[in-house]
Amino acid sequence: MGALSSSLNQDLSQNGLLLKFVGKDHIPLQDAFWNDLLSFPYKPLTVEDDKKLFEKNKFLFNHLAINNLKTGNFGTLLRIFLKKSSYLLQSSNNAIARYSLQTYNALLVTRYYLQHLVHKFPECEVIKHIESQGSMNRDAFKAESLNLQLINGLMNILIALPIFNDTYPVHRESINVFLVLLSIELFTTESITELKLYNIIFESCKSRDLGLALITTFSNQQKGLSHQGSSFFGLGDIMGFLLSATENEVPALCRNAALLLIVLVNQYVAFSNPYRNVLSSISDFSKLYHSICIALEYEETTLLLYHLLHRNEQFKTFVLAQSDIDVLVVPMLRAIYHANDSSCHHMYMSLIILLILTEDVEFNKKVHEIVLKSVPWYVDRQLSEITLGGLIILVTTRTVQYNLLKMRDEYLHTNCLAALANMSSQFSNLQSYVCQRLVGLFEVLAKTYNRARQELVAIEKALRIILEVLNSCLSNQLISNTNLIYTLLYNKHIFDTFRNNPAFQDIISNITQVYILFYSYLCNAIMCNNFIEQETVLSVSPRSISC
Repeated sequence: MGALSSSLNQDLSQNGLLLKFVGKDHIPLQDAFWNDLLSFPYKPLTVEDDKKLFEKNKFLFNHLAINNLKTGNFGTLLRIFLKKSSYLLQSSNNAIARYSLQTYNALLVTRYYLQHLVHKFPECEVIKHIESQGSMNRDAFKAESLNLQLINGLMNILIALPIFNDTYPVHRESINVFLVLLSIELFTTESITELKLYNIIFESCKSRDLGLALITTFSNQQKGLSHQGSSFFGLGDIMGFLLSATENEVPALCRNAALLLIVLVNQYVAFSNPYRNVLSSISDFSKLYHSICIALEYEETTLLLYHLLHRNEQFKTFVLAQSDIDVLVVPMLRAIYHANDSSCHHMYMSLIILLILTEDVEFNKKVHEIVLKSVPWYVDRQLSEITLGGLIILVTTRTVQYNLLKMRDEYLHTNCLAALANMSSQFSNLQSYVCQRLVGLFEVLAKTYNRARQELVAIEKALRIILEVLNSCLSNQLISNTNLIYTLLYNKHIFDTFRNNPAFQDIISNITQVYILFYSYLCNAIMCNNFIEQETVLSVSPRSISC
């Protein structure tokens, strides 16, 4: 909305174009007013700027909500959008900038007003405002409903409009309008199947093409500007936008596309969902895999990865076959490691994905063959030359300890321990520090268990799983884990206290047998070594001593 976005600080109550748009008079479709309203220069908005702009213009939208059912001006704006976007889809290169600017500004106005309506009115009232023609003759327009035309127009842009400098903002704003329309579910008690806008979106013949287009947009990782600039940006805007595009590895449009796709996939759960079917059927993974790997710091990417692994067996096979699986796993481990209250959903999804991956035996072998030179984000201790498998153990054991002692979220530590249990039979060449942390987790929980009066069931369950993890490792990879044996020998007193506990006798016996056996070997070796040293001293001749 050029008139809106031209300045965040100006007094918009005095803007004549905006006041006319929201006023009591109908503005004809052919009026030159529309070109004036939609021809202001584009200015990139940050998320904060966008929020401020919406809040500043609420008084305008209140006026429009009062007058629109009589004037039909919002419906006229939507027809202007459909007209301009149609021209944009058919235009030659020299006209793209002009139509992109007008289409973008029309979309921005549309999004703000729809957002205002969705927050205040039920869907039936929102549709009335979309369809209202004011005093105009209904026969002057197509019989097809305007809300259907709007959704088809948005789909056409996202499916058919190429993405480059001038059209990039149009794509972003089209996705934003879609997200606002879908948000109507949050403000209604009606079933999704009763929402007309949802039915249009999910029953459209273009839904599969839209799903594929969103996957392509995400995979291509296109930024908003190239070095050539854009014909409807000022120089200052170009520099500012270029800086924001290069400072963040993942372009905003890529994230928006992933977010819209995730919202579409997670709706219509009990019914046939064409967008979910798209994820199940895609078969070209190279670009998609690369794009996911570089964008896993964002929650929407992690959700997309989960749905692909869960619904597309070919994609799952492709991922597990990658020799550089660390580029996928390490960002998820970082998200788990740095999780806080604001990113708990991101952490949960990362853990679920890790659990899915650890169900594969070859993955569990591979992670102990991949060596990471350094892990700068792991600040508990400087790590060098650690295996990916070792890092997984460190992060999951740390998360279990923190959760059981502070957060007490059973779902969280259960997933962590399940991942460790899946991996345990393939533990190999664990570093001393990794073994210390694994056994150290048992020690901390054991102390808590012995003095606790509450949460005994959860801690007892966690202790049993850790014992099962150790038991599985010793049963399957004894020779490959000398550091773990040394750690068990050094800390055998921790396990001794559980040997007579009925809750643990069945699972701890094998572990105690192992460390007792190796303890006896160690004692014999020490005695043998002492005997050899004594024999050596006695066999030394006086001459050799004097020498």
